[in-house]
Amino acid sequence: MSENAAALSRSTMDGKQVKKLVAIVVAALVFLFFQFACPVPAGLERTAMSAVGILLACIILWVTEALPFIVTVVLIFFLIPVTGILPYAATDTQASVFNSSSLLVPIYCLFVFTVSGAVMSTPIPYRVASAALKFAGNSTTKLIVGFSVATSVLSMFVSDLAASAIFIGIGLSIVEANGGVKGKSGLAKALTVSVAAAAAIGGIGTPIGNSLNILCMTLVETYMGVRVTFLAWCAVNIPLALVVSVISGLWCAKAFKIEEIKPEALSVVSAKLADYGKMTAIEIKLITWFVIAFGLMIMSTWFPQINSMLVAFAFTIIAFVPGINLLSKEQYYKNIPWEIIMMIIGVQALATGLVGTGVAAWFVNTVLAGASSWPLLLVVLVMCVITMILHICIPVGPPTVSVAVPLMIALAATTGVNGAVIACIGGILGGVTTWLPIDSIMMICYEKGWISMTEWLKKAWVPTAVLCVLSALYLPAMTGLMGY
Repeated sequence: MSENAAALSRSTMDGKQVKKLVAIVVAALVFLFFQFACPVPAGLERTAMSAVGILLACIILWVTEALPFIVTVVLIFFLIPVTGILPYAATDTQASVFNSSSLLVPIYCLFVFTVSGAVMSTPIPYRVASAALKFAGNSTTKLIVGFSVATSVLSMFVSDLAASAIFIGIGLSIVEANGGVKGKSGLAKALTVSVAAAAAIGGIGTPIGNSLNILCMTLVETYMGVRVTFLAWCAVNIPLALVVSVISGLWCAKAFKIEEIKPEALSVVSAKLADYGKMTAIEIKLITWFVIAFGLMIMSTWFPQINSMLVAFAFTIIAFVPGINLLSKEQYYKNIPWEIIMMIIGVQALATGLVGTGVAAWFVNTVLAGASSWPLLLVVLVMCVITMILHICIPVGPPTVSVAVPLMIALAATTGVNGAVIACIGGILGGVTTWLPIDSIMMICYEKGWISMTEWLKKAWVPTAVLCVLSALYLPAMTGLMGY
């Protein structure tokens, strides 16, 4: 398309552009209502209503993609000071819309994407897939469970999207070699759901598995003073991720009518995966680099001087030192989702507004009055269910966290739930939802076209429901054992 044609296309008001304009108008009306017309509850100020208006308007813009995600973040940083929620600058960094702490998580994310980009540029993911195939043999159940666990493990260290793309590609190549037909192959349906679910679930395992994890850890430390260490997060969430991935794989193996796999179909794919030979020098360098970085982050549990953030910053730099060169500049830039990084910055500002104006505490005290007398497990289950429902309605992780975590922090003030539980719930159920294939991780598998929307709705919800219930039962006990 020529430049003139592209410019003409952008200036033409087609149906898609009209929908975006309608979404912008609706978002503006919602904000204006809360800013000027919404009654202010007793004990709150108008700025509390402004914070709610900005939050809802931004959610509308994010979900509809009426504006680019980054532009919506810019809108947050314009509206928060203009409405008086936070000043542009203040001596107390937490009281300013532009504060130094808001940059820690995005910069940490650059390390996360360094790991992801470096791993994905090597044969390591395919070696993991080859191990899963060897484990499966000719068993369809073992194949689905093996792929679920392998996807989950890979997703603990690389981006969820990359893990799902790798394993759904390999899985569907087996289906095609087996003569599978779209819409009819039970194996394809089971792999589509199980790989998508496992990619999201695996991301909860380590702080580097999903940028939401470190965001939730930072929010809890900022507003509750509870430091969830790197080791504590891994110790709590890796077992949970693996168990739920196995359950998810077993469910998918039983929920769909799966055809037998021909030995020659597995042989074709196994032969392709066996071509990588011995480990290359770059793989050995990458593993050494990662083990040292991971080890130092774990050591920060006992030696606070070894700050895990500083370790991440240092090893991001080391990855590009001549002689190490774990990935090229082009590979690195390709793996950085700037929209997600900017959304995280905006979410931190929104969370500051929601907590600082008292609106989160007011909502909890009004809607969940009496929660202080509830049993601990019931309180945690309510937190899990609220976060899960929010993520179904808001299919983007950071905005979900911007609503859920402030509410949970306010609820914890009256119920005594420890901060580690809140951080974990935010990362787990703010990052995982299989109810609808509209989350980007689910979409990358669903859009391959091997399963209908009806079948997805009937069967794909189970992994998230299992994760929700197990989280409520498991997190209080496990975080308690870790000393929280």
